[in-house]
Amino acid sequence: MHTPAAVTLLPVNGAPEHSKLLAGIAALELMPGQAAFVGEPWPMAQKALADPHRHLFAVTAGTAAACTIAAPATAETSGGAGRAVVGMGILHVNAGRDAGWADNDSAILLRGFLIDRRAQGLGYGTAATEAAVGLAQGIAAELDLPAEGVVLGVNEDNAAGLRAYAHAGFADHGRYLGGRSGPQRIMYRTFHTP
Repeated sequence: MHTPAAVTLLPVNGAPEHSKLLAGIAALELMPGQAAFVGEPWPMAQKALADPHRHLFAVTAGTAAACTIAAPATAETSGGAGRAVVGMGILHVNAGRDAGWADNDSAILLRGFLIDRRAQGLGYGTAATEAAVGLAQGIAAELDLPAEGVVLGVNEDNAAGLRAYAHAGFADHGRYLGGRSGPQRIMYRTFHTP
């Protein structure tokens, strides 16, 4: 099995390389048909940048052998030379109901998560999903939110997405019929325990 390069999640707002991260997000490419499940990267990023409840992050890959999470204060060192934007995601606070969750407070919504088509199948998605749970936990602590985990919605026809999230530790919590592109599976994972 291929061991992927390091994956680092860089929050875009406040990052010293804000413009470079946004350019990388704008250049992300989807697999044919993937837009029906996730949407186009650049419009999702623009919407996130305009909403203080949406925390946009770039998934970057480099050459180390571990997965890390970088806070904006350390982004200039962890996103340096040799790193490329291979994906993106949005952690949306107070939005759990958007994915069919029972409330908006007990979970942070992971939405708009994708890996560039040229980087799929290399393990970046699993590593980045793991890191996103940790990043969400940090956001919950920083904002003093009652959230205890991460929730997301996956279209029932997105077999690859369902497998990937299950592999990353997300459990199926039922069906949601409010998705923009058909029935969704509600998936949830609790935060890491210290």
